[in-house]
Amino acid sequence: MKGDNAAMGTRDFKQLEDEATSVFFRLLNKMLWGRKYPRDYGTGELLSMPEGEILEQIGDREKATVTLLADELGVSKAAVSTMTSRLASKGYLRKTSGKNNNKIKYLSLTAKGERARQGVKSYRTRLYAYLDALSEADLEGHIKSLERMEAFIDDLHAQLIIDLGLKRHP
Repeated sequence: MKGDNAAMGTRDFKQLEDEATSVFFRLLNKMLWGRKYPRDYGTGELLSMPEGEILEQIGDREKATVTLLADELGVSKAAVSTMTSRLASKGYLRKTSGKNNNKIKYLSLTAKGERARQGVKSYRTRLYAYLDALSEADLEGHIKSLERMEAFIDDLHAQLIIDLGLKRHP
């Protein structure tokens, strides 16, 4: 929110906006760089970070589906379908048909998938340690800021879809 310079120190609102934008893109670039490199989550095989996230999401749910995971992770169903097929072929998960609807495929972890999921969780302990050091108010502020950023990016994507003449998110 805009305010007077005395309340913000020596920087004016435009400088703060510029700094926030720079920090946002720097953080985004660092995150994208880290996602490029597969790692071993405890199975002796390399998995990408998105594959690890899929295993974690499946393990956290009773009935995971491609649609649910796509919504949760903010990616296309096609991307989730490709990753889950690859993970199933490597023995990390299994797909079973719904009892009342054969079109619905439920995803569940195998023992190997659960080992990898635990590896993903231990990999995230550094993030959890950072979050644990925050006050509840600071953490709530971070969440609100991230949710606003997500809504902003959703709006950008929606406009890009219109501008490019796409039918939906790629």
